[in-house]
Amino acid sequence: MPHNNKLADLTGVETENPRRTALKQMALLCGLSLSAQSLDVLAATVKDAMPHVTTFFTPEQLQMTGEIADLIIPTTDTPGALAVNVHGFLDKYLAECVSKEKQQQFLGGLKKMNSVAEDKFHKTFLTCTHKQHIQLLTAIEKLELGFTAEDKRFFTFFKSLTLFGYYTSEVGATKELAYLAVPGGYQGNFPFAKIGKAWALN
Repeated sequence: MPHNNKLADLTGVETENPRRTALKQMALLCGLSLSAQSLDVLAATVKDAMPHVTTFFTPEQLQMTGEIADLIIPTTDTPGALAVNVHGFLDKYLAECVSKEKQQQFLGGLKKMNSVAEDKFHKTFLTCTHKQHIQLLTAIEKLELGFTAEDKRFFTFFKSLTLFGYYTSEVGATKELAYLAVPGGYQGNFPFAKIGKAWALN
């Protein structure tokens, strides 16, 4: 069945594709504003499979992006961002869903992180230890080690995309979040302590 941006019901009123609606809702939760074109691309491409060929990043940039994403959402009792290919999602998203200016800002942010790593630790970001990675990300948040407000905005955008990519993956939606394919009835007064996890979007 061909993919349509919208499905028309019997009354002639168009309703959004459920996948598209879920992506839009998750994007809002992550602080992202996605265009209709972006939603269409993502609805068709958000997958857990590893990319064979990079679309936007160089192989080194893809690896660096994966390491940073995994620092944001590490593996615990559930797989982390690297395991579900969030970096592959970022590669596709940045190639097809943002402006040239935004693309350059993102690449500039990665370059700045590498530059600070070389100045501080005398090695590239990828060859830094886990502890040094944490120091660098903490420095961005605190505007230390030469990081600026612009660098912090880049990292905020990075975190938003990482969260969006992770929680729209199969693992993020069904293992990290509580998930029911067909949820039960509504209970308006339910102790929060018994919930345990937030619920994934259907």
